[in-house]
Amino acid sequence: MALDPEEVVTLTDHGPMKLRSAVTRVMMLLPKERKRATIVREGEPAILKFEQIKNLAAQWDEGLAPIEL
Repeated sequence: MALDPEEVVTLTDHGPMKLRSAVTRVMMLLPKERKRATIVREGEPAILKFEQIKNLAAQWDEGLAPIEL
């Protein structure tokens, strides 16, 4: 999945922001909140759930990968 990190998306309960910022914010949430996180975008896929967000964080390799508990 190749997505533009500069794309403006909406992180549920947090509002609009760039995709990279949304991914960063999700990865900083507490584990319970992280699992419920959803990013809504205009293109396909229109909704990114936590597993997809986690994969993006790992792809972008900026220390955003979740800590496994």
